[in-house]
Amino acid sequence: RVAAVVNPSSSQLWNNVGMCFYGKQKYIASIACLKRALAIDPFDWIVNYNLGLVHLSTGQHASAFHFMSSSINLKPEYPSSYMYLAVILSKLEDIENAKAAYNSVPA
Repeated sequence: RVAAVVNPSSSQLWNNVGMCFYGKQKYIASIACLKRALAIDPFDWIVNYNLGLVHLSTGQHASAFHFMSSSINLKPEYPSSYMYLAVILSKLEDIENAKAAYNSVPA
């Protein structure tokens, strides 16, 4: 709480708080913190990635796709993003694009 008062405009701070809530399975609080981080820095790939993970965990697959795709656009060399994108596409029953995502993983 002290850090949030001292530096409320830190994207990293809100990202970390959001992921703490995620670890405690408090998904609504997690999404709120992560969206605050995204509002501060919309080009932070890890915030988009984490929002994709949280939305995947809550079954919000369309939102998960949106954020994971954004993460890939911002940092295309991060392999885990492609794996999660493939999982999300599988959940959305888009098997062809899921295969393409698996095959797009950077070496």
